Amino acid sequence: MVEQGILAEEEPIELLYGDLYAMSPRGPRHAWITSWFADRLRDALPGYVIREEKPLIVDEVNLPEPDIVAVRLSAEVLRTRHPKASEALLIVEVAATSQPRDRAKAALYAAAGVPRCWLVDLAANRVEVFTEPLAEGRYASVRVLGADATLDLPDDRGALPIAELMR
Repeated sequence: MVEQGILAEEEPIELLYGDLYAMSPRGPRHAWITSWFADRLRDALPGYVIREEKPLIVDEVNLPEPDIVAVRLSAEVLRTRHPKASEALLIVEVAATSQPRDRAKAALYAAAGVPRCWLVDLAANRVEVFTEPLAEGRYASVRVLGADATLDLPDDRGALPIAELMR
């Protein structure tokens, strides 16, 4: 639609289940946490590309823009196409008011085989950790971690205190 001139390239929309959804403007806390998380993941996951708020191909009717995606793809590949959800190691969604939509997106990620998805729920000061994706579009394991817990990084790369994230 961008190539046809129907939408401007910078329009804040996502394609979910074949429908276009306007993305909410990101507040300062949302923006800070997304940047904080991305910086920590870049340090902890050398060899992975950490993308912030960029399209991710799930299938022909789903092109979400997760807050953070960790993928191991070359610059040459990323110059020619967006990463596929099946290529992601981790997806992080940060939600101030978009929790229902982000949980629906987690179902898409599970169906695509994304091994872990974290939903940072700013309203509840917690992180929902989704692991063990099932083909029917859900995760077999869902844990809710409060501000006093730590978030284990992929591949045993350490842990992040959630309290530091939520301040």
